[in-house]
Amino acid sequence: QQPAAKEHHHFATMGAGKSKKQRKKQRIAKHVVESQTRKKQEDAEKQLLAATEGDGETSTTTPDDANDESKNKSTKNTKTKDPAEAASYLTLWNLDRNSESTTKNWKFNKNTQSWLLRHMYDFDKVSKSTFGTLVDYVCQGGDKTRLRVEEEAKRRARRYKEWEKKQQKEGDAEQDDDDVADETKDDTSSSPDDEEWNQLDDHDKRKEYKRARKVLDSLKEQQ
Repeated sequence: QQPAAKEHHHFATMGAGKSKKQRKKQRIAKHVVESQTRKKQEDAEKQLLAATEGDGETSTTTPDDANDESKNKSTKNTKTKDPAEAASYLTLWNLDRNSESTTKNWKFNKNTQSWLLRHMYDFDKVSKSTFGTLVDYVCQGGDKTRLRVEEEAKRRARRYKEWEKKQQKEGDAEQDDDDVADETKDDTSSSPDDEEWNQLDDHDKRKEYKRARKVLDSLKEQQ
């Protein structure tokens, strides 16, 4: 019986050893799985951050300057803003401004503000009603923003008035042909914006001028 007992003890020992190895493998496998899971989570977070990068920071502060965005950054940004989204941004701002409730739903978005200021003379992207609210928004904004918008409005209004004078001179039957040629030469566009403006018809040129005048008159009233 002793050999049988030894044999039984031998197989029992082997079984115990095998079980110990299996437990060790399971612990290693569990560690690997956890490591892979953590890596997947980190990758997912990185992808989410990359996808949402550039959507704009939000704050509960009042409208402020967005002039810290560089021109190179704005030109490289290929994302397009939905005009309806920008209009809703202003609508919500206007509702909160006129609401007596202490709960405010509007949040400042620097990218949306920059988009609106950049396209405020684009009739297809900023409608007439949205433009009216945008002017109020600018008047309530920071000093730097108001100054920048005012300078741009002056530039556009001056450009229209110079064009209008030129049109009147060209319509004068007594205008000398040499003078007309000289003025045409001086009208060479100095920037891509001027080139685009020259492509507008007379009606749209007038509409842009009216917007510029509205901006200037509104800012003047705030002084």
